Amino acid sequence: MADNPEPSRAATKADMLQLIDALEKRGVDYILIGGHALQLHGYMRATEDIDFLLPLDEVNGRKVIDALSVLPDKASLEMDPKWFTDGENIRVNDEIIVDLLFVAANGETYESLTPYILNTEIDGHSIRTLNLEGLLKTKVSTREKDIADHRVLSAAISHIQKEKTSDRVPRPRGIHKDDLER
Repeated sequence: MADNPEPSRAATKADMLQLIDALEKRGVDYILIGGHALQLHGYMRATEDIDFLLPLDEVNGRKVIDALSVLPDKASLEMDPKWFTDGENIRVNDEIIVDLLFVAANGETYESLTPYILNTEIDGHSIRTLNLEGLLKTKVSTREKDIADHRVLSAAISHIQKEKTSDRVPRPRGIHKDDLER
């Protein structure tokens, strides 16, 4: 393991894709949440880290540790797979910061958010994240950034629902030439 005196830098989209590829390759159960998940939905909010919501599972933890070993400082190799059954969130301080969450800021868990999983693809990479409703559930919090995210997500969901409703309203057929001749 390398000792890195340098502070962690902000995680980029390329970092996120590298980690997701490593997780997918190893069959890890995960959900991408947080700022990078919001960005996948088109909300460009600054974020420093990458957040993954995980089930409480030691076998999955071993896979996560292995997947995160793609990071240059190999900080994940200092983790114990048993930590993945304790339920306490884990912060991995490597070249970038990766937060491994078992409970989101508002008490939501991997299991409670499973119905909201959205499997998507970006630049040829498969990504498991949450739909807008699921992300909204992770943003019910008193943290300032969560309150702002909650407002944006609520507005986006409201806009989508209005569009769906307006699509169901019968539209006038218009005036046809035959109608004018009657």
